[in-house]
Amino acid sequence: MSRTRRKRVSLSLRLQPYEGDPMAEVVDYLNSLPKDEVNRKVADILVATLLPYARYHSGKYTQEQLRFACWEAQDSLNKHGSNMRLALGVEQPQFVLPTSVVGVNPNPPTHHNSATNQPDTEADAPDSKRPTTLIPGQVSSLDLNTIFGVD
Repeated sequence: MSRTRRKRVSLSLRLQPYEGDPMAEVVDYLNSLPKDEVNRKVADILVATLLPYARYHSGKYTQEQLRFACWEAQDSLNKHGSNMRLALGVEQPQFVLPTSVVGVNPNPPTHHNSATNQPDTEADAPDSKRPTTLIPGQVSSLDLNTIFGVD
């Protein structure tokens, strides 16, 4: 069985950030690692962040293939974020939904029965008269780790 030699492509890159810049911190970190580990990390980062753009730019892929490349890149970045937080002992950020959303009227008009001038249903009643079933609380990823037995 003969092996087909694949052509190698090369990227030469020289980064020289100014001291104190975030990129300088990254460059110092990368310079502290063995060269093979640096190449692997940089290759993983470039593929995760730029492969969908590269495929789009080449014009050789269908919209469906581009969609899958984007989904795979997002999945890779999400896994990276999870692994990074786990390795550094940082909990998952908790996002809070805004109280009002642009384009949504927080006080929609109510429909009234013209004979009594009362709201048609309890659902149309003002919020102040409705009991709430929401229980305020806070949870962290550490609590979730305890629930699912992750150490």
